Amino acid sequence: MINEAIKEHILEMMASPKYQPMSKSELGRALDIPSKEKLEFRALIDEMERSGVIIHLKKAKYALKKASQKLTPGTIRILNSGKILFFPDLNATEGTPLEGIKELVVYPANRLNSALSGDSVRVQIEQNIPRGWHRRHKGRPTAEDMEFKVRVKEVTKRARTTWLGTYVPWRKWGRVLGDGIGSPKHIELTEKPAMEVFPEQLVAIEPSFWGDDYHGPQGKIVEVLGYPDDPHVDVESVICKYNLRTEFPEQVLKEAAKFTIEATPEELEKREDWSDRLVITIDPATAKDFDDAIHIETTKDGWRLAVHIADVSHFVKKGTALDKEAQERGNSTYLPDRVLPMLPHELCDDLCSLVPDQMRLTKVAIMDFNHHGVMTHARFADAYICSKARLTYQQAHEMLKNPDPDSPVSCMVNETWKLASILRKNRFEQGALDLDFPEVKAILDENGRVKEIQTEEYDESHQLIEECMLAANEAVAYALKTHNRPTIYRVHDDPKPDKLAEFGQLCKLYGHPVHDLSLRTNLNKLLMSIKGSPDEQLLKLALLKSLMRAQYDTEPSGHFGLAKENYCHFTSPIRRYADLVVHRSLTALLSNSPNKSAIAGHVGELAQVAEHISETERTSASAEKEANFLKLYEWLENQCYAEHPEHHKALITEVRNMGLFIEIPRLQIKGLIKEEGFPPGKWVMETFASRWKNDAGLVLCQGMTVDVVPIRVNRAQQWVDFACV
Repeated sequence: MINEAIKEHILEMMASPKYQPMSKSELGRALDIPSKEKLEFRALIDEMERSGVIIHLKKAKYALKKASQKLTPGTIRILNSGKILFFPDLNATEGTPLEGIKELVVYPANRLNSALSGDSVRVQIEQNIPRGWHRRHKGRPTAEDMEFKVRVKEVTKRARTTWLGTYVPWRKWGRVLGDGIGSPKHIELTEKPAMEVFPEQLVAIEPSFWGDDYHGPQGKIVEVLGYPDDPHVDVESVICKYNLRTEFPEQVLKEAAKFTIEATPEELEKREDWSDRLVITIDPATAKDFDDAIHIETTKDGWRLAVHIADVSHFVKKGTALDKEAQERGNSTYLPDRVLPMLPHELCDDLCSLVPDQMRLTKVAIMDFNHHGVMTHARFADAYICSKARLTYQQAHEMLKNPDPDSPVSCMVNETWKLASILRKNRFEQGALDLDFPEVKAILDENGRVKEIQTEEYDESHQLIEECMLAANEAVAYALKTHNRPTIYRVHDDPKPDKLAEFGQLCKLYGHPVHDLSLRTNLNKLLMSIKGSPDEQLLKLALLKSLMRAQYDTEPSGHFGLAKENYCHFTSPIRRYADLVVHRSLTALLSNSPNKSAIAGHVGELAQVAEHISETERTSASAEKEANFLKLYEWLENQCYAEHPEHHKALITEVRNMGLFIEIPRLQIKGLIKEEGFPPGKWVMETFASRWKNDAGLVLCQGMTVDVVPIRVNRAQQWVDFACV
């Protein structure tokens, strides 16, 4: 029998300086293992590898795992493009060559060791000098010059407990095809499904084996969602794929049910009374929760702006079940047919929602501005209000276009725009980037089917609210930073020069003048030059991809996109946990503070929270984007069979032998026009000029705008074939 003595012999032999890595067979011969015990010996080697005592090298050889081989913890994220990123834990990189590096690329994909997007991992990182570096540079390379190779060694926590994919018959029980992001690409079924399932249906899989270098992942079907084109199945699949939380635990619901609508007189006595002032909300027409409201009045020096935010921190106390669930969710997720809220509906839709004609508790930022839009003073307080009007963006926009001097609400909206327009002008002069996009929304019928696509322009009414919220966020961040209060900031690092250079080259291809984009002024001039052009949205999206991703941090390192040194999220505590943390941090700085020593938590604790909610935000953004695109593809597929399909303005982005790659800016969707979809005539690809030309002299080339209609939609691959009108 194989015993602990054999294991000790293996470790002793491998620890010898003279040891050369051996295979299982070589180890067996070196230790004189009898033939009848070789199977058990091989099992022992496998067990020692799984426990991390020894490591598996190339050519099936084994060696002792070196104690000095330090593994770095972090998170894996796989993008839809196939790019794989590793986000190291910030506290694990302090004092190392990785300090300050927010993400690393994992390449090739076989370095993942069965990890999927969102999984917590420990990786081995090799630091190398790029080939040819010494020929191009002098001196010693810095950390920024080095190349890093990442290999996942351990998966410490799985992001998902189920996989999602399409069932297909295969061998005995069939298999499931996943997306390779949140689910493996191929999953073998280990048993006959307990429920009836048909080919091409979406199913949820419970993993039984995650896979390794030699065997693929395995699991069993635990739920059949239905066919992808069934109502609501597409959104259900997104919820399952991203492991989004749909139900609140019983303890959380019990805590939420205990609150009453009426605040006690003692509570109101502690707060500033704003209930008799003209305080209004401006939100989308479909909004159900209203967490911000505004009031403005003129002063001899300019304006006094009050931004009231729902006081969620009054209800959600640190350490409660409500708080833990809100932190775990990190934020609300907005899908086409439903909202997955951060808080139970008793709070987000009722007690904390600043609905008209109802007394509500708030935290208010009161800011004084001079006539040049410079903030001269700010203070903060606990308050209560009674909102006098609930405006939609459309109603506010109409008031700006057609002011009514007899309406106090209309007058206040227009007065607020006077200040907001100055703030907006100042912000862009200071280097903020204009990256606003029209919002494309799928409007669903009662059965969850898309009945139309609406585009909501980002007009003055949106800009008015944005500037008020930005001002409040900046004022709060500055106060917290000045008073050295531990909190969570919203940060956006400067972009990498090589990414900006790539963006500049793309702009040149579209005929826009490009200068040194490392200077903010040049970057803003470029954005101004592309404004209104057919390729505006395409290039803006390209710039967004060139920028670093905004995230949460305990250090106020500034926000590049907004050109602000101090910035945090204060204005949406109903739907973002970061704002709730900021409200708690602000408590000690309130003019009527109930606790001058209150803190939201120590820096180490908040750093972990910031890291977690940055990840939940990325997950929600990916889920929202994918769900919206699925509904968009559904609508385009219906258009393929419509008698009078809608025409779309498309920009030709690339010319190939197979056809024309296009992008529809309004829908922010890409597609292909094959030769069969070209206008009439005999077409020839002119490779030397990178264009298509027909016998009538018509030309199709990069940068041109054409009218198209969809003719084929592949929802599974998220691709559309178009034809020229």
